[in-house]
Amino acid sequence: MNSPALPPPKKASRKEVFGWCMFDFANSSFTTSIITVIFAVYFVKVIAEGRTDADFYWGMGNFLSQGVVLLTAPLLGALADFSGAKKRLLFAAYATCVVFTALLTFTGPGGIAMALICFIIANIGYSAGENLVSSFLPEIASPDEMARISGFAWAWGYCGGLVSLGLCYPFIRDGISLETYGTVRWTNLVVAAFFMVAAIPTFLWVKERNVGQPLPEGETYLSISAKQVMGTLKHLSHFGQLFYFLIIFAIFNCGLNAVVAFSAIYGSETLKLAPTELIKFFMIVQVTSAVGAFLFGYLQDWFGAKVAINAALLIWIGVSVGSYFATTVGAFYLVGNMAGLAMGATQSGSRALVGLFSPPAHSAEFFGFWGLFWKLSSAIGPLVFGFVSTQTGSQRTAILSIGVFFLIGFIGMFFVDEKKGREAAASYASPA
Repeated sequence: MNSPALPPPKKASRKEVFGWCMFDFANSSFTTSIITVIFAVYFVKVIAEGRTDADFYWGMGNFLSQGVVLLTAPLLGALADFSGAKKRLLFAAYATCVVFTALLTFTGPGGIAMALICFIIANIGYSAGENLVSSFLPEIASPDEMARISGFAWAWGYCGGLVSLGLCYPFIRDGISLETYGTVRWTNLVVAAFFMVAAIPTFLWVKERNVGQPLPEGETYLSISAKQVMGTLKHLSHFGQLFYFLIIFAIFNCGLNAVVAFSAIYGSETLKLAPTELIKFFMIVQVTSAVGAFLFGYLQDWFGAKVAINAALLIWIGVSVGSYFATTVGAFYLVGNMAGLAMGATQSGSRALVGLFSPPAHSAEFFGFWGLFWKLSSAIGPLVFGFVSTQTGSQRTAILSIGVFFLIGFIGMFFVDEKKGREAAASYASPA
C-alpha cells in the first residue's frame, strides 16, 4: 500500500502543458452552456415550464450529482494513484460526460425525470474529470510556475466556453421557450461534440507518470484505495494547512457555485433579459473571466495565494451586494463582469494552491479531497440559493444571502499559512 515518492519530474514540454490546458478548453463548454447559460434556462422555461418549484429542482439536480462525486472523489483519486491509471480514469469520466450531455438533446417539456437523470450523470462525469485532470498539475509544473500555468489553463478554458457559446448561438437566437425548444435542444449535441473533439490533445500529449503497483493478495482496488485514504486521514495533522484551506475553499465556493448555477436564470427571470442579451452578456463575461484567471495567476506567483484569493473574494462580496441592487441591463453587465474577473481568479488560484500543498506521488488522491470539498460546496450553494429563492419568492434576496459565504471565506483566508503547507507536501512520503 505504501507508494514511494515520485522523483522531481522533468520539465514538461510545451506541447504537454498545452495538451493539459486543452482539457480546460474542452470541458468549459459543459459548465458554460449546460450548467450556466443555456440548459439551466431551458430546464426552467421548457422542461419545468409553469412550475413554481423549478429553481428547487435545478438546485436539487446539482446537489445530487455533486453529492455522488463528494462521496467518491478521494477513493477515485487514491485508485488512480495506486493503479497508475489516471489517464484511463480521466477518459472514462470524459466519455461519460460527453455521452450523457448528448442525451440531453432528447429532453423536452415535462420530462423532468429524464432531464435530471441525464444531467446528474453528465455532471458526475464532468466533476470527476475535473479532479483527475487537475491532479496532473504538480507533475507538469514546478512550484514557481504552478499558479501561472493553472491561470493560463483556466483562462484558456474560458476561451473554450466562449467558442462553444458561439457555436450554440444559431440554435437559440430566436429565444428559449416552448415554441423554440425543438431547435434549442440541439445545443446539447453541439456541446457534447465540442467537448469530445477539443479534449483529444489531452489524451495524446499528457503523460502518465505514476507507475501502477501490484495488487496485494486478498485486496481489491476498492479496499486498497479505502486503506490509502484512511492512511492519509491518520496523517491529517501533517496536512493541517491543506485541510484548513479546503474548508475555507468549500465555504466561499458555495457562493461561487450558486452564481454559476443561477446567473442565467437570474438574468432571464428577474431582469427579463432576452436570450440574445444573455448570450452576449456571457460571451463578454467569458473574456473577463479569462483575463482574471490569467492576471491573478501572475499575482499569486508574485505576492502569494492569500493576497490573490482575498482580493478576488473582496470582488465577490461586491458582486453579491451589487446584484441585489442591479435593476438595469447596464448594472447587470457591470456586476457580471466583476463576477467574471473574480471567478477566474478564485478557481485557478485555489487549484494552484492545492497543487502546492500536494505531494506529486499522491496528487490524484489529494485533488480527490479537493474535489470532495468542491462538490460539497457545489451541492450546498445552489441548493441554498434555490431554497431561499423559493421561500422568499425573491431571487434578489437569494443572491444577497450568498454574500455571507464570500465574507466568511475572506476572513478565513487570513489564517492560511502557505509556507507551512508547502513544507508539509515536500516532506511527505506515504501513509504508514
